Amino acid sequence: MVHSKQIRVLVLNDKENLDRTLFRLDQGKPVLVHTNYPAKGEEFDRHKFRTLEWVNPTEREDDSDKKEDRSGSGYIVVDPVLRVGADNHVLPLDCITIQTYLAKCLGPLDEWPDRLRVAKESGYNMVHLTPLQVLGLSRSCYSLADQLELNPDFSPPGERYTWTDVGILVEHIKKEWNMLCITDVVYNHTDLFRPPFVIQLKTAFKYLLDRGISGREHPPPFSPLHSDGVATDVAD
Repeated sequence: MVHSKQIRVLVLNDKENLDRTLFRLDQGKPVLVHTNYPAKGEEFDRHKFRTLEWVNPTEREDDSDKKEDRSGSGYIVVDPVLRVGADNHVLPLDCITIQTYLAKCLGPLDEWPDRLRVAKESGYNMVHLTPLQVLGLSRSCYSLADQLELNPDFSPPGERYTWTDVGILVEHIKKEWNMLCITDVVYNHTDLFRPPFVIQLKTAFKYLLDRGISGREHPPPFSPLHSDGVATDVAD
């Protein structure tokens, strides 16, 4: 039996906001935009459509999002293709079952397989790990002191594990256990006492102190801010 080609039709109306509506497509599916707005020199015919060409002047993916005169808005989500196992077979998105682990509670990296195996034997096919980077003073799973460095707590005395070691474990879980691993990307919960933040806090404190002592909106010329290379003339 020959299956007919599936075509999904989405009707777009002028000034319509579809940002909260989910439209899903499989990878490799072509997306065409048609309009019945006549080309230059042609008459309008409600039932006559033509295909529009994609216009992307800056060659950036988010080019159209920045236009203030948009005629409408919305997004199309292209579903990922997840593969597991030695044979690299597809894991259907509708079949995902996830178990979350607090990475900071898993101990040294070489002990992770025994602890993660519980999820495997329980029938889960995906492991969600909280961020693996160095944690801040609060020890919150999402307060990072360094977004690039692996948490040293994962390395036992005399050993220093790296991101490469984490990758080897993830690949083993994928091929041998038929499971995937995911983690969070965290940009907005950086630890307050991370060096760049401390420098900014000191500078801000000195500025406020100068302003309070002088009683003026701008610090005086002899402000210690000069020693930090920070302009004392603050403009909007």
